[in-house]
Formats: sequence, C-alpha cells, structure tokens
Amino acid sequence: MEGPSKENPSKKYSVLKNIFNKDFVISAIIPIIIFSILDRYGMTFEGIVLSGGWSIGVVLINYIKDHELNALATISATFAGVGLIGTVISQKTTFYLVAPIVQDILLAAMFFGSLFFKRSLIQIIIEQSYLKNDSGEIKNSKKFKLTCRLLSIAWGVLTVSQATVRIVLLHSVSVSIYYTISTAYGNISTPLMIAFSIMFPKWYSKRKSISKEMEIL
Repeated sequence: MEGPSKENPSKKYSVLKNIFNKDFVISAIIPIIIFSILDRYGMTFEGIVLSGGWSIGVVLINYIKDHELNALATISATFAGVGLIGTVISQKTTFYLVAPIVQDILLAAMFFGSLFFKRSLIQIIIEQSYLKNDSGEIKNSKKFKLTCRLLSIAWGVLTVSQATVRIVLLHSVSVSIYYTISTAYGNISTPLMIAFSIMFPKWYSKRKSISKEMEIL
C-alpha cells in the first residue's frame, strides 16, 4: 500500500492568499485606519460613522461589480447598517458598538440551529462561495456534509466567543479601544475561520480514508 500523499503546501498558501488579499485590506484594514485617525483628533463619533459607511460601501460596490452577495458579508453589512442608522439618529455610538454583539449571538443561533436541517449554514456558504462549478460529487458527499456540520459547530463556538469578548471589552475599556480590538478581532478571525473551513474538509476526508485502509490491514 502506498503511503498517503502529502498535501501540497502551495494549496494552503493559495487559500490564504485568496482570502488575505487586497479586498481584505480594503474591507477590513482601512475602516480601522479611518477610525483610528479620526479618533486621535477627538472625532470618535465621526470615525465610527465613516468607517461603518466604508464597510457597507465595500459590500455594495462588490455586489454591483460581481452581481452576487457573499452570505457573511451581507449579514455583517446588514447589522452594520442598522447600527449606523441608529448611531446617526441617536447621535450616540452605543448602537454601532452593540450591533456586532447582537450579530454574533444571532449568527451563533443560526449556525447551531442549522444543524437541525438537511444543509448546515456553513455548507450553504461554502457551496455558494467555492463550489459553484462542482458537478455534485463533492456537494452530495456524506463526508462533505458531515465535515460541514462539524464546521458549523466550530463557527457557532467562534461567534459565541466573539460575543463574549466584545461584551467584556464594552464594559471594561474605552470606546476607541473597544472598537479597534472588536473590529480587528472580527476581521481577522472570520477570514482565518473561512480558510480553515476550506482546508478542513480535505484533511478530514483524507484522514477517514487512511483510517479505513488501516482497518483493512
């Protein structure tokens, strides 16, 4: 029996490169820079409004350009929009600061709740984003569906942890520190989890195949 082939490291690098690209900088890093600059000059409210508007604008521009919406980006933009409107109307930053916490809690409920349906939420997201041209061989695979369910649990745990961290920060640090850490945490952890979600099914499938071969021996 031939030993298991090692996964090409360049494939992992390619996945990360496709996620942490110029679009990541535009949508994740620039809002933090905008807020940090304005906050330094005492314009915290204006910084939140402009950085929030930037994030929503990126989603809209990508939709106009590609004529499709990414599920996670759409959800984030929706909550950001609600928080932004509430912030502008009330002239208080509370709405925008609390919006990510509410988003995390609802996302956790969606990820865990999707486990009771035929297709888990993470399966829908992966199929929409990365398996558009799949003939059905991967989508209909029992291994793929199982790993997607495991990933849905992982995403649920991540969103719960994000909500917990944000709640603690909201009640323990200044608005500027909370916004910077909260935004950076969410913008980095989500792409990393997406990368993990892409690579995990291949690793898990290969691991199960090796286990079966060992049982035969």
